[in-house]
Amino acid sequence: MFILRTWFWLQGQVLVRVEGEHPERLLNLALSRGIYLWDVHWREGRLYFRVGSRGFFRLRPLVRAGGFRLRILTKGGLPFALRRLRRRQALLLGGALFLCLLYAWANCIWSLEITGTRNAAQARELYALLVEKGVSRGVLKSRIDLAAIEHEVLARFLDLAWARAYFTGTKLTLEVVPKLLPPAVEEPEHLVARKSGVVLEVQVLAGTALVEKGTTVRAGDVLIKGEQGGKPVAARGRVLARVWYEAYKEGRPEEVRLLRTGITAEARLLRILSREFLLFGPKEPPFARYETETSVKTVLGWRNLRVPVEVIDKVYHELKEERRSLTAEESAERLADEAVAELKQGLIEGAEIVKVEKKVLSGSEDNLTRVRVRIETVEDIAERGQVFSSGPIPVPNEGGQSIGGAKGKAD
Repeated sequence: MFILRTWFWLQGQVLVRVEGEHPERLLNLALSRGIYLWDVHWREGRLYFRVGSRGFFRLRPLVRAGGFRLRILTKGGLPFALRRLRRRQALLLGGALFLCLLYAWANCIWSLEITGTRNAAQARELYALLVEKGVSRGVLKSRIDLAAIEHEVLARFLDLAWARAYFTGTKLTLEVVPKLLPPAVEEPEHLVARKSGVVLEVQVLAGTALVEKGTTVRAGDVLIKGEQGGKPVAARGRVLARVWYEAYKEGRPEEVRLLRTGITAEARLLRILSREFLLFGPKEPPFARYETETSVKTVLGWRNLRVPVEVIDKVYHELKEERRSLTAEESAERLADEAVAELKQGLIEGAEIVKVEKKVLSGSEDNLTRVRVRIETVEDIAERGQVFSSGPIPVPNEGGQSIGGAKGKAD
């Protein structure tokens, strides 16, 4: 049935309505002549059926002989579609032009991807090599020599073991695999203290510990000696210590905020590839202080196909400066929070803050608010920093008030 329907669609078909007395006689006459009819049905006392365009012309003598009247309601199929298209030459031309542009667009490169490397600097160098080889957005794929790119990558980057360049739709992908380098030979060295503090815990994986719990150490002191069993080794381990940091802040008891005035300016730009064209609005922000809200819309896009044309809308909000007087307590709290934030930025990864002390140094009649903040942390202070030496190493002192501990061993 499907093949038969397809055949009648190719030669054309019509839906007709039969008018006259005893229209079923026309069905019998058509069947006796071998004329194929389908979709035969009655509606409101009238007979409807479909017939091929060739069968319709064979029905005409039977209609005239029986005194029937046929009215064509709809026409369908390939011949009628082509006839309508011939009347619309502009539509045909536009469709053909669109297909040609789509074909040309699909044969160009519109995006690049580099995979397999985690080194950002190396990724930039690989991207520069692709540009040097003529790879850029809008370039025809036929102009790109993938084998030459792979050979040049392996010749220029000696730390890469394998490279492959291939197309995925309109995207060029460069996939690389770095070489597995042999592990570097560790030189015998000590672990030293990166900061001063009081030792809380010593964990030795390789070497000999020179400090224990409660020992006060200063920056640069050797914590774990690079020697084990009389042989030099690369010291490894972990030394947790209490470390103190201090910060001083002063400022006027007022707060400066930037608020929106409600005055805005809008601008719209058209970005094609990497160039931007101003459609309307100011070229530069018209305010001395401002905030910018930006929204980017892609003009066209379908699946993995991305057109490098974007519309950028920018809204500039004018800002004004507002000053507000603070109480002594509010000013001290604000300065202390700023000092704590600055101290936290200088902490190493894994440092744990266990205590925060804030002290106000200014009086009620002073024009400036002065605070001092002291934080106590527990962190690993061991780092590589001294090559192994067979000579004597000074042992750190224990206790001492200069760092914050009491004389003797800490608690």
